[in-house]
Amino acid sequence: MPRETTNYNFQKPLYTENADIAVINADLDSIDTALTPTVSAVTAPTSGSTGGKLSVVLGWIANRLKAITGLSSWQATPFVNLEDCKNHILSGTHATASQSSSGFMSAADKAKLDNATDSNVASRLIIRDSGGRAKVASPSSTYDIANKTYVDTNFVKKNADTTMTAKLTAQSNTSYTTKQVRNIVFWTSGDTPPTTSNGDVVIKTF
Repeated sequence: MPRETTNYNFQKPLYTENADIAVINADLDSIDTALTPTVSAVTAPTSGSTGGKLSVVLGWIANRLKAITGLSSWQATPFVNLEDCKNHILSGTHATASQSSSGFMSAADKAKLDNATDSNVASRLIIRDSGGRAKVASPSSTYDIANKTYVDTNFVKKNADTTMTAKLTAQSNTSYTTKQVRNIVFWTSGDTPPTTSNGDVVIKTF
């Protein structure tokens, strides 16, 4: 009985056997079929996929082609080839990125990112330091950021003796049991006390 090949089971007659034309023809038909396989890109190769029948290997290659192009079929023509991609990148013709579309970053924008600083430097992006802090100049308009120096200089400090430079106006109410600042009115002359509001303290002087 003839032996068979490992993968396609072609018959290998023994030296003691007579050649059979029917067997030879059958093997030739099998070879013809094996050399014109139907390729299926469904199965992806694994890290251990090193060999197999021609139809299987071609299927692996087709599967990887589909993965590389990102198209639904391995037979489909890619929108661009790798050479086009290389030339496109090297030519610098890719659109500059904007807030509404992706693209390459312009040299000016890259410089802005690289020059970001936590110091008070005009026309530079702010980046926090290792402590999460950043420095800014003293404010000059309503919505500017206020730095510590400005706040300490222009506002009353907590738990610190402070000399007031503006008039303090107390709240007018009758909540005499609540600790609060009250208006102090000096009554300096006449028999009629000056006009006051709820919560005011009147002091008669002589």
